[in-house]
Amino acid sequence: MAWICPHCNAMMTEQAVEFLDCDRCGERFATARAERSESATVRPNTQRPTTPSFLYSRSAIYLSFGLAAAILIGGLAIVKPWQPQKAVEASKPPTVVSPLGLSGLAYFPPSVNIVAAIQPLPLLAYSARTKTDPRKFLLEAGVPESIFGILDRSKIPLDQIDHLAIGLTLHSVEDKPIPGVVACLKLTRPLADESNFLAQLKAEKNSQQSKDGRTVYSVNAGVPLLLTKLDSQTYLLGLGTDDFAFIAKPHPTGGGHLPKELRETIMSKIDPTSFVWLATDTDEWAKKPTMKFLSLNPSWKDLVAKLAPGRAIAGGVSLEPEPMLRLGVRVADEASAMAVREYLKAKLGERATIGGKDVWATAEAPFEAKDAALSGLWSDLRPKK
Repeated sequence: MAWICPHCNAMMTEQAVEFLDCDRCGERFATARAERSESATVRPNTQRPTTPSFLYSRSAIYLSFGLAAAILIGGLAIVKPWQPQKAVEASKPPTVVSPLGLSGLAYFPPSVNIVAAIQPLPLLAYSARTKTDPRKFLLEAGVPESIFGILDRSKIPLDQIDHLAIGLTLHSVEDKPIPGVVACLKLTRPLADESNFLAQLKAEKNSQQSKDGRTVYSVNAGVPLLLTKLDSQTYLLGLGTDDFAFIAKPHPTGGGHLPKELRETIMSKIDPTSFVWLATDTDEWAKKPTMKFLSLNPSWKDLVAKLAPGRAIAGGVSLEPEPMLRLGVRVADEASAMAVREYLKAKLGERATIGGKDVWATAEAPFEAKDAALSGLWSDLRPKK
């Protein structure tokens, strides 16, 4: 009985050991995995052969090099890189980052209770596929034309925007009617002319600095805001330097620092492929100092009263294979939820799938920005002038 070396097929007398060093090639192998020879005439090898063992390994190396050269020569003959190549197939549409995966959320404070975001790249891919105008799509969906004016003057095309995320904190403290605001603009590449971008925002260096010493600008984006640059492709805006508290040490991605109910609403009611979405925490919004302050304005009073039974809302639009709106509304009780379901059914018509249970009302419908039904829904959610 003898062991057979798996490297060179040499036979050695059986030994009760776990590993053996081959007498011929010198390679070590595990006896548990080696084959045995049933030949009884095998004699123990008491001496190593005079041929140096390293030649066996060198032969294997030469063989590997030869095989690699053959593969390379054959591959070059097939590919022929010196000849003109066919055009590469069109790349796949950009992958939509799920809501909680957006990097901009890492700078939001844990107190934020309303979050919205948009990713233009998937819209551009959809528009290219359907030969439609992405700007027209957004305008018909209700995006203010002034936004495009700012982008045009700042020389920022839509394909340079990775995502824009906005977070609001509606405080519960009576003496804080002004909400906290933070927004993160993430670009796909650095600005070609940052000075022009700052000029369009009427940016001026502010005497304050962020806590880690970054330059802070005062800007006018419809409301007075502060702006600071995090890196060559990331800008953060806020109402005050307190909104920049997490620049130096951002939260991990995944939204784990956001309120639990807000995270659950996002994960359960927003399609992860939505290119634009909005979600709120669960709360009695009508009792918030901000809402009380807004209700002093006649234009907002009716809307605030209408939203009083609401506890949370989540909605988003996905684009593939076709645009689809998904909406979820949480209210105070089951009776209110039933009323919201009836309202959504009346507004969106038979093409919508209305559902939800307990205190939730949900709707799913094809999304057409210029659709009269959707326009009616949006108008009900705007303050009356």
